[in-house]
Amino acid sequence: MKYFYLKQKVFSFADKYKVYDDKQQIAYYCQGKMFSLTHKMNFLSGKTDQVIYRFQKKLFTFMPEYHIYDDKDVLVATVKKQFTLLSKKLHVTGNQINYQVEGNFYAHSFGVLEGQTELASIRKKYFSWGDSYEISISDEVKEAFMLALVILIDSIFHNESKHRHH
Repeated sequence: MKYFYLKQKVFSFADKYKVYDDKQQIAYYCQGKMFSLTHKMNFLSGKTDQVIYRFQKKLFTFMPEYHIYDDKDVLVATVKKQFTLLSKKLHVTGNQINYQVEGNFYAHSFGVLEGQTELASIRKKYFSWGDSYEISISDEVKEAFMLALVILIDSIFHNESKHRHH
């Protein structure tokens, strides 16, 4: 099990996130494009500053849909909101990927599941400035993808709640 800490920048026009490892070093970071209709964001290595993944919202869909691309602009996964009456669920599909994301997104407590196996667990840390999370990842091979996915999920629900209040 490996632990990371996600911190969202509070006063910023574009989405900005930093992911710290257990030694409080920046492992990854994410930057959104300001005023982007498709909510474009880049997920980068904290060590090399290279883009690892890129997110983009697909426009004109019935249910919100986001695409995750690798550094060569190859589609890696699609994240779709599932229609349920009582809870919110996301389905993540792609080549060799079939994950469910379940939990209480507004309380920032959720997990990424493959079947019955939890691949990542996300818990909000309260009493912190801005959104701050502890993320545990069981499969280190999927570390970068899981962390990128957590940021995308936070961005989806953060933007949704922002639009609901306006």
